[in-house]
Amino acid sequence: MKIRAVVAAAALTALLLAAFAWRRDEPPATVAAAAIPTRAAEVATRDPVASTAAQRTPQTATAAREDSLRGTAVDGTVRVDAQGRVVRDRGLRRVFDYFLTRLGERSPERIRDDFAAWLQQQPQLDAAARAEALALFDRYVELQRAAAALPRSNDLRADLQRLQELRVRELGAELARAWFGDEEAYAAQTLARLEAARDASLDAATRERRLAEIDAQLDPAQRASRDDSTAFQQAVSDSAGFDADAASAQRRAEQRRQRWGEDAAVRLAELDQQEASWQLRLRAYAQAREQLFADRGLAPAQRELRLARLLEDFSEPERRRVLALAEEGRLPR
Repeated sequence: MKIRAVVAAAALTALLLAAFAWRRDEPPATVAAAAIPTRAAEVATRDPVASTAAQRTPQTATAAREDSLRGTAVDGTVRVDAQGRVVRDRGLRRVFDYFLTRLGERSPERIRDDFAAWLQQQPQLDAAARAEALALFDRYVELQRAAAALPRSNDLRADLQRLQELRVRELGAELARAWFGDEEAYAAQTLARLEAARDASLDAATRERRLAEIDAQLDPAQRASRDDSTAFQQAVSDSAGFDADAASAQRRAEQRRQRWGEDAAVRLAELDQQEASWQLRLRAYAQAREQLFADRGLAPAQRELRLARLLEDFSEPERRRVLALAEEGRLPR
């Protein structure tokens, strides 16, 4: 389980970096909510899911060639109660998060349409339930935008409290607890752990006892999640150390086998190869781009055309990442 979590977390992190690098100054939720309209009027008058799906069916059928979710099953469920209303549980939020994973690969509007098309395929949902689920999706995205806009401070506990208050204000206490209760409890325990670890007034024995008491409050799933996160951070740190030391593939593989096992070592080596390939392509682009800007004989229109051609070898998410790196002056030299 831990091996899979380490590799899966690395892959997801790579995806998110690629997806959002073009808007590093703006949190992903802000990007989503800025462009996904709230369609309450449609919900009241007709089935917005069917309408949206009908408008976008050709595009949805011909999904983006680079789709990070291709071949995966939708995470979570949309359930209805005895009255046919959508159950507002954690499973529903997982469905929302699943579709929002494509941010950066697809426009926020397209993601909403993908969700609408998926709702059309759920036999347990009638038109009213589909409309309700879509309205809840819009509400969730609006909340995430508001959360991203909250001011940040050096007081993590105060930041968490502001976030909790926003969720209760926007969703009500019951829905906020259903969607975010578990992770808020985990965040509070994590903060308690940080505070204990940083408390200079505690001697080593007292600190260890305090940390053990906090850990005892975690349920097995939370404890496993924390251990997996720690393992992922260690894998990232190890890889950075290998890069800094210009470690050979043999040394990397040997140390990874000792720490993570054979399967993880193989998969992490694959990630190394992917990263090396990306860096080579990025370096080639940077060199060609530099040559174009150095050519004073090119008219601006010619230069723009050739720059566009250089990007044709990259997928759409990669183009956004490349352009962001160029804008920030962080292309390799």
